[in-house]
Amino acid sequence: VSVRSGESPLAARRRDVLTALREMPAALETVLERRPAIALAAQRNALARGSWAAVGNGVNRVAAEEIRIKLSELCYKSISCDITEDKKHIDLSSEPLILVCAAGLLGSTADDVAKEVAIYRAHKAAPVVIASEGEERYGAAVEVLSVPAVEPALAFVLSAMVGHLFGYEA
Repeated sequence: VSVRSGESPLAARRRDVLTALREMPAALETVLERRPAIALAAQRNALARGSWAAVGNGVNRVAAEEIRIKLSELCYKSISCDITEDKKHIDLSSEPLILVCAAGLLGSTADDVAKEVAIYRAHKAAPVVIASEGEERYGAAVEVLSVPAVEPALAFVLSAMVGHLFGYEA
């Protein structure tokens, strides 16, 4: 947050978020342009997997819940939704496809999610991670679907959009 002279930190934060909201349509269009890659990921991973899950933490948990609802509607599947770090406490072999909403994550939170993705993979699950462009922490994922880097507080919107497109293609 860059505070201008005479501006409170709260006002600066509001200004930054409003600016990011004005930029969101372009980011959404970029995600739409990536639909072929999303379709390929769905074809490679979803169709071969008997059960699916969606995970996220923070605002990405909202995206995971939205994806769970959309995939249930589109694919007629019962899909679980969990907080990212809670998923490892169940039998991962029962939910081999895990859509991980990680767009906009930074620092130690992104590091922690990358560790969870590695745990999923070690237990024979197939984590498909939705992450911001340039993010390289998710090497253990079977697929990383990149979205434009936007204001972290709004990146969950792009995660949800990718999840919807993934469901349409699955």
